[in-house]
Amino acid sequence: MPASLDVPHASPPQSSQQLQPSTIRKQRSGNGSQSSSLLRIIGVAICFVLAFHWYLVLHHVTYHAPRGHNNAFPGWEKPAKGSSRKESSSNQNNEGRYILSSVCGGCYRTSKSDNVPCFDLIQKYMKQHAGTSLREASQMVGTDVKECSICNPDTCYKHHLKDKDNLLSSSDHQNDQQYQTKYWRFDQTSPKYTSPTSLVLPSIPDELRIPPSRFNDIEAYITTKYAHPDPENITNVFLMEYNPGLAPIPLDMRAYLPWNARYLLSLRVTPHNFCFPLWLTDKLSEDIKQTMHSLNHMGLALLDERYRVIEGHDVVIDIDRQLDAKKSMMGEPAFVDYRLFTLNDELYLHINSDTVILTKLKLRSKGIGDPNEKEDSILKNKGEKQYKLKNLYGGDQLEVTLLHQFNTIWGEGRKKIFGKNYALFSIPNATHPTAPDSIYAEISIHPEHVVQQILPGEYEKIPKDRRIKWRQRRNFKIDHIIQRMMKTVGNSTKSTTSLEASVPSFFSADEHWFPGSKNPFKEFAHGGACCVSVSLEEISEAGVVAPSAQEDGNWEGVDSLLVGVGHTMVKNKKNKMAENERMLIPDTHYISFLYAFDPRPPFQLLVKSGYFCLGFAFASKDEEGGTINPRSILTHHRPLQQNNETFACSQIHYISTIIEKVDNPSSVVIGYGMNDCTSRLVEVSKKEIAKLLFPDPWEMVVSKSS
Repeated sequence: MPASLDVPHASPPQSSQQLQPSTIRKQRSGNGSQSSSLLRIIGVAICFVLAFHWYLVLHHVTYHAPRGHNNAFPGWEKPAKGSSRKESSSNQNNEGRYILSSVCGGCYRTSKSDNVPCFDLIQKYMKQHAGTSLREASQMVGTDVKECSICNPDTCYKHHLKDKDNLLSSSDHQNDQQYQTKYWRFDQTSPKYTSPTSLVLPSIPDELRIPPSRFNDIEAYITTKYAHPDPENITNVFLMEYNPGLAPIPLDMRAYLPWNARYLLSLRVTPHNFCFPLWLTDKLSEDIKQTMHSLNHMGLALLDERYRVIEGHDVVIDIDRQLDAKKSMMGEPAFVDYRLFTLNDELYLHINSDTVILTKLKLRSKGIGDPNEKEDSILKNKGEKQYKLKNLYGGDQLEVTLLHQFNTIWGEGRKKIFGKNYALFSIPNATHPTAPDSIYAEISIHPEHVVQQILPGEYEKIPKDRRIKWRQRRNFKIDHIIQRMMKTVGNSTKSTTSLEASVPSFFSADEHWFPGSKNPFKEFAHGGACCVSVSLEEISEAGVVAPSAQEDGNWEGVDSLLVGVGHTMVKNKKNKMAENERMLIPDTHYISFLYAFDPRPPFQLLVKSGYFCLGFAFASKDEEGGTINPRSILTHHRPLQQNNETFACSQIHYISTIIEKVDNPSSVVIGYGMNDCTSRLVEVSKKEIAKLLFPDPWEMVVSKSS
């Protein structure tokens, strides 16, 4: 996640329209006669109009203009209305949802083996052969360059409509020009969900909440609160909670907890946030920003089956201080996001630190417990020290114990990434079916899927004088936690995403706006949340079809998939981009995608969806479960933006957990943070996931011209 409040973002709106470059120059200079300025403005406007019309002619585009929204999910995203993505016979209901273009789906983002984008080759061909149409250039490049065959309009639509019920008629084969590809808005392709629930920790004292009356003068409030910035201060602060982790409570642990406890929730609790517009906080001193960033408590709560916090069973813990892991450097947090995984009926706590660190948790309601528990004696025999954590806030009933010191999942060098956000999953032991499942860490997703088998309870102690040679953000000496390098089994498995899997299941508007080498998003896809199992039978029950082994050899022997959610973001190359281009792709804006891989080594990535974003919380208790969070309104200050379009979701929607719903294996629970400010859970059916990974092409991919 972003490291401080001063990361560049979109500028505050000056009016209902974007300022034209000529207007900006006029305001900056303030010189010259009014008549000459007027002529320059008129000249720029004429050039802009001509260029825009030429752009439309060149791309053969039908653009469905965006419609407005008033802080609610647009259209079908609101499940209470019984809405759907399916196309209506009336074009009116589809306005604003996607762009139609004759460019084949996948062509904008496919590259040759030397990383030259196919669409760049098409544009180059058109420049070299004056008068050549986009379709003709696409035919030539798609025919002559093997890796770019997906761009050939003579064959690409047959690829998308390959199912027997969608086969083109013979007359259609002779007139492929009547087909166009849909390029969707990010806020129109998220999974349909139910049971949206806002997450609030009652244990955070009211005096550590920002009063809503101070939302409009937040700069003055923060400046007063942090009049004397001090990383050691943990009481005269304000706190937010976001980026949820969620895990089912192990069956063996339920006997020691309230009868209705079903899930354990984790949250990052910190003053660091992106709740407010940049122009309200950009005058804060660096000392204040870094002090806010350095404080990161861990929030935990027991939830019932409806995701409600069980009274007396939520806590805030200053875990870095208790483990003597607090960083001495101003602004550097020891621990950041907290995640939870239940594997082999054991509860694991996963934290992003200098690298990823891992331990096991024991939860007890006060007064309930067996002093001679088997797990305790096993650990003591190994010489492991347990850590019964003290609750900073809350904790009337809940006791939390670390069963051993953290062990660290190390990477293997710069190209192999030390990184963060490693997801954990388990599969049956291949050689000993009666043994506990084998546990794996997913290191990276795309374009290379890297997975490492780990032994979470075993470690090698390495010298403290050894340094971490590469880390995305930090390069510290090894401390007493990082030196416990977790043992692994063999080398990590690596599988490069195939051409078939690299083409998303549907296509997004950014491909059309910024084709070829202009891709605004980082190619490297980060982990967000993983994994839930979806069988081919469940996919079939959704009314969609997965590829066969005859169509793609990677599907040979596959009878189920492990599904996760990844994310990527805009990262501007500040020194290589003109200001007017940078304004169209604001920095640090996040989008998500679903992906699925073979649950057998080498865990080949088989399919991924197009991009989507999850939306804002509802303000009404009739639509939003849990406790209505008064800070949810703040997430609207920073919506996702691109190409002068504003989407009905936050700039940073960060999906941090996905698990199978307890007592209902046909659904999953997804948790996400919004703008490092608030958090939310939603339920999604596995059928809905299947429909996004293997969509009906007429619904999501192809449109037939009238």
